Amino acid sequence: MVPPADLKGFGPEARPVGSVRVRGQVTNTGDSMLVEGQAQGEFAMTCARCLRPMRAPVTAEFQERFRRQGARPVDRAADRRPETGPELGDPPVSLDDDQDDARSYHGDWLNLDEAVREALLLHMPMKPVCAPDCRGLCPQCGTNLNEAACGCEPETVDPRLAVLREWGKPPPEAD
Repeated sequence: MVPPADLKGFGPEARPVGSVRVRGQVTNTGDSMLVEGQAQGEFAMTCARCLRPMRAPVTAEFQERFRRQGARPVDRAADRRPETGPELGDPPVSLDDDQDDARSYHGDWLNLDEAVREALLLHMPMKPVCAPDCRGLCPQCGTNLNEAACGCEPETVDPRLAVLREWGKPPPEAD
């Protein structure tokens, strides 16, 4: 469990309501630690249609590789013998520090804060809605259409496009 006070970097659009539950496993791959897990939490957001406060559950799967600080990645491609196939003539790929996608750690602890935060951010809804049938706000007067109807005209047409309203209608009959 990660308490809400420790969860930072979500911005004003989403605030954790309670603790985020993180579950997973760590596998020692020899040259790194592979962390696979899931983070679940509830976040306070604003509905993109009606601007009312709401809460949304967010679940995110994540997978991160951690390498001890200062350790160099093992070049597994150089250790393999070539087999038959179209890549036979290709030179082996070697890893350098710029290509290594592993996070670093030191000591006996892996800090998952950034990995969990990134996974949750990637799984946040881009336009959260309080309900699938949310009607939103009237674009003219701002009335919440979920609560009341307004007396506004449904839509005004740009005068430059008004002629298109007549398109497809039968021509007026001549007298």
